[in-house]
Amino acid sequence: MESESARLLRELVAIQSISGTEQAIADRVIDLLRGWRIDCERLGHTVLARVELGSGPRLLFNTHLDTVPVGNGWTVDPFSAQWRDGRLYGRGSNDAKASVVAMLLALRTCAERREAQGTLLLALNECEETTNLGMTKVLERLGLPDGAVTGEPTGLEVVRAQSGLAVLTAEWGGRSCHAAHVARVEHENALVKAAGDIVSAGAWMKLDGEHELLGASTVATTVFKSGERHNVVPDKAEAVFDARLSPRHSAGDVVSLLTQRMPHAKVGVRSARLKPFETPEDHPLVQAALATAGRTRAIGSSTMSDMALLQGVPAVKCGPGDTARSHTPDEFVLLPELEAGVEFYTRFAPRALSALATAHAR
Repeated sequence: MESESARLLRELVAIQSISGTEQAIADRVIDLLRGWRIDCERLGHTVLARVELGSGPRLLFNTHLDTVPVGNGWTVDPFSAQWRDGRLYGRGSNDAKASVVAMLLALRTCAERREAQGTLLLALNECEETTNLGMTKVLERLGLPDGAVTGEPTGLEVVRAQSGLAVLTAEWGGRSCHAAHVARVEHENALVKAAGDIVSAGAWMKLDGEHELLGASTVATTVFKSGERHNVVPDKAEAVFDARLSPRHSAGDVVSLLTQRMPHAKVGVRSARLKPFETPEDHPLVQAALATAGRTRAIGSSTMSDMALLQGVPAVKCGPGDTARSHTPDEFVLLPELEAGVEFYTRFAPRALSALATAHAR
């Protein structure tokens, strides 16, 4: 007989929710929560629920309803959502609807058992894969919580450090001329100047020093553009760089590195909003998560999540599934992973509220 968690995950995976199109799945989740008589509200297509368990800290469970597009290479229907030999295939099954289901069922159980003091909040966010709009709305509505756990496929490993993302740009100027006149007209080819800088800088770069969990901060050249017509020597070139940063580094450090490596470029920061994140290993919330998950040490993660917006909040990232399956053809999650996720969040919630109360009392 199909378990409640297996049935609910199958139902939610069958609802397409590519980032920016989460209305239908938000409708279904709201119906569920109201049927369970749990206080909830909509913030656009983000769902926010709360369970009041008395005076005490506020703990935020958060994960996301949206998925990336399907893409090519699938051998199964990405929305048929059928269990096969203990695997549920489908876009979003692993990232992160298994966390959605596990958090929903844990919230209901905690509301019924009332084993802790405080407030348990659940944010099921829209647009995590694109703009982080959902989490932005949640924090505008709530302010910062006292602690948080972000549901992502970590194999129930406890992540306490996450790389940040900075996007940088470089521009090169030159002097154009007709391509037919290059032998006799003064000009400066911006494309060639930029290419020389980029090649000398290397295919990717590393900043000095490594983080104990996240390793090196890296910079990769990802976009290059120059020229519009075959018969015009370009007077402008542009490149974009993706920097994955540990808490040791900032976007300013990347500007310094790129300026040094590419002396002819004008370097700027396009975005530094998603900053590196870290919670100390000895924080009671981290220790509670490790004890609940049966782990001895927390790890780091280079993949982004809404945890990046929780600066200043003690938080961990932990959830069912395997990050290597995210955004891939034939994405799937295992039934034992889903069931372990439900158990983890259910047991973690009261422990986390107690841990946050202990931290506050220090």
